[in-house]
Amino acid sequence: MKLVIRNLCSTLTLLCIAGLQAGGGGWEADIPPPNATKESAAETRTASTVRHLTLPHFEPNMPVAPGRDEFMRACVSCHSARYVTMQPPFSRRQWEETVRKMINTYGAPADEFQVAKIVDYLYAIDGNGPRPQTHDSSSDDDESGATASPVAEATESAPALQIATNARDREANVRRGKGLFKENCAGCHGDDGRGDGVASQALLPKPTDLTAARFSDEFLRQTLWNGVRGAPMPSWRKLPLQDLSAVAAYVQSFHSTTNSSTIVPESLVRGKALYEKNCLACHGSTGDGKGPAATTLAPPPSNFKMIQPDFDYIRKVLRDGIPGTSMPVWNDQLSESDNAAVAAYVRSLYEAPNP
Repeated sequence: MKLVIRNLCSTLTLLCIAGLQAGGGGWEADIPPPNATKESAAETRTASTVRHLTLPHFEPNMPVAPGRDEFMRACVSCHSARYVTMQPPFSRRQWEETVRKMINTYGAPADEFQVAKIVDYLYAIDGNGPRPQTHDSSSDDDESGATASPVAEATESAPALQIATNARDREANVRRGKGLFKENCAGCHGDDGRGDGVASQALLPKPTDLTAARFSDEFLRQTLWNGVRGAPMPSWRKLPLQDLSAVAAYVQSFHSTTNSSTIVPESLVRGKALYEKNCLACHGSTGDGKGPAATTLAPPPSNFKMIQPDFDYIRKVLRDGIPGTSMPVWNDQLSESDNAAVAAYVRSLYEAPNP
């Protein structure tokens, strides 16, 4: 319930941000010249839709300084990344009071361990002392849309989850995780993990449907420990490691470990070629989510080596995109057979753990 209240407190802010992104987002509009004929206007829209794609930039102007990654994880799900640059220079004490007010009064999704790092970053970029140099935004206007490359801090290594080695202990862990999930996670993800919790309508991007993909132990431990930058998923390291391990076990129980594909394309070669042409810039050549454009995007692109979405879910995402993220709609660029080939190839990138 406390998570529900926390997320509902940020409803208005999130809806304002969503409106701003929708009104002035990073997609290049398919608007023909005022004097264009209907035929030429249609050709302009078709050519632009099929031939040109400008990736959105969510954080190109944020200065590089210690604590930047924690700021991006805990703050930008509610605040615009540039919002802080509009504030008057604060002292370190004023920034700490502001951060703690966000946490204690408005339920900001930040843990105590993050406070000092966030305060350090805010003071460095908007304090009374010398400020670091801001990334040159003039490069953000080029055609490729993928040249900005701010330096992000490395993700802090998470402790290993306590994985049960026998069926009896695993079942006990799942039962324990179910209660913890209902208390801490169901407000967003829903009781059944489908991303339809009571707070989900106020969030952008929407909570992940945990039933639509297979998640590796590594992915779950990093996500639970560090949260997701640029998304409403906070860090949960305030919970004991035993509890985090139980939550991970319960999340994995939502999804079968067997291959859920029912349609298999004739060859993965075609899917690989389409992936390299259309997806590599964000998701990387190996599917690890570290393509050339990845550092400019928040939330970051999915790492398909650690996440194996269901075949039908991938096809849906390719058709509809994911609002609130950099994942665009590919419905006009890919035929149904292309869509299926890409989906099959993406699933093949998952690295199943050794038994």
